[in-house]
Amino acid sequence: MIICIEEIPSVMSRERTDSGQYAETVTIDRVRQVFSTIAGPVVTSADIASELGVTAEAARRKLNEFHDRGMLDKRKTAGRNIYWLQPAGDVTDINPEDPVWGTDPITGDETVSEADIDDVLYGEING
Repeated sequence: MIICIEEIPSVMSRERTDSGQYAETVTIDRVRQVFSTIAGPVVTSADIASELGVTAEAARRKLNEFHDRGMLDKRKTAGRNIYWLQPAGDVTDINPEDPVWGTDPITGDETVSEADIDDVLYGEING
């Protein structure tokens, strides 16, 4: 029996970026979508894996990354981690009195060194 190689499907083909690296498939936006499609306020790595078509290990790593970055919260119950969304930051965290909001925008041609950016934003350099 001869099996044509073209007939064998790729088991785990993944998209790659222009630089050849694997493209991120588990983003926080996709995780948020899973929360809206499953019953209940929490998810497990198995929920994410099933809904997004990734391995449970990949889902677990990404959920823990989002937890470490403050996007999700978690706790262990019955030997499993459950995850839930953190509330979005309150807009009032922005100080409307910050002088940066009163400065003129810099045009696209101008460049500012990293060392001078605060001075430019807060008006100490007139350029």
